[in-house]
Amino acid sequence: MEPFRIHIADEVLDDLRARLHRTRWPDQIPGIGWQQGTELGWLQGLVSYWADEFDWRAWERRLNALDHYTSQGIHFVHQRAASGRGMPLILTHGWPSSFLDYLDMLPLLDQFDVVVPSLPGYGFSPRPARAGINYRYVAERWHRLMSELGYSRYGASGYDFGAGVTTILALDHPESVIGIHLTTLESDLAPVVDDAGLSDAERSYLAVNRAWDTTERGYSAIQSTKPQTVGYGLNDSPAGLAAYLGEKWHSWSDVTSGYDSLCATLTLYWVTQSITTSMRDYWDNRWHPVEPAYVGTPTAFGVFAQQTVPEGELPRSYLERSYNIQRWTVFPRGGHFAPAEEPWAVAGDLSAFFRGRS
Repeated sequence: MEPFRIHIADEVLDDLRARLHRTRWPDQIPGIGWQQGTELGWLQGLVSYWADEFDWRAWERRLNALDHYTSQGIHFVHQRAASGRGMPLILTHGWPSSFLDYLDMLPLLDQFDVVVPSLPGYGFSPRPARAGINYRYVAERWHRLMSELGYSRYGASGYDFGAGVTTILALDHPESVIGIHLTTLESDLAPVVDDAGLSDAERSYLAVNRAWDTTERGYSAIQSTKPQTVGYGLNDSPAGLAAYLGEKWHSWSDVTSGYDSLCATLTLYWVTQSITTSMRDYWDNRWHPVEPAYVGTPTAFGVFAQQTVPEGELPRSYLERSYNIQRWTVFPRGGHFAPAEEPWAVAGDLSAFFRGRS
């Protein structure tokens, strides 16, 4: 295990700004907004801010105030409880995100020993140069990391791919995982139920979810089949990267995050050249699937269903087919990126769920 400090060379940042200034813009049908993808005016504003106003060095100073480490190729932040006796808790982000999503939550979790790793292929965690880096592979790495840190019993939380990893972590290591907290259901691990066995609420949810798939799922189809092909353009054009990831943050959030935090996420992907490796999550989990099974570990679920493009509000009965649900909270605000959108709400729900567990 080695301490890690973030510093991006000036020439890398200078090259980024130069590429942004040389963006060759497409046209857009007048008045169509976001119907065909990222809206032109919104993206031009984001790219202008990224090139001329965004201060990565200020973000580096903020990030380097935290304790960063690397262990066997995994980058992580480790925040120990103020009391020195905190419950261990590992938090896992999703796509297209990073460990940055949990920054605003860290001060709110000072009663925990918090570990925030970067998924393999994201940011400062390189992805092994082979296929099969699926939920189970990552869950095993997380368990080894927590053991290396001296934690034999710990809690876990995550969303998106992080929800998948957290689920498999509980399945494979029930003796170690005290409980899990999720804010999204990972689609690969969703219950499979005959229509006749569904309640009216479940049918309604699945109808909304299918409508979401029709308009939003194209990215998943290409990333689970040909991530390398789309990666060439996104790795070469920062404006293209901003359009691709920015659209997800716009569509999947309650209120799209401000330019500054979005530019921090974009910069992290750009300077580490991790967009292609991150998209391989879709390929690996499609072609190296993990068989779903019932999770007996105590589970809390925070429902954040307020997305710009609605994905549907999960009924509790649907999740109880797959998880031992012991806490269920529906929140009035927040979408897919709940830890970044509503850090106080997620931190409060986590704390309430894990209070008294050991």
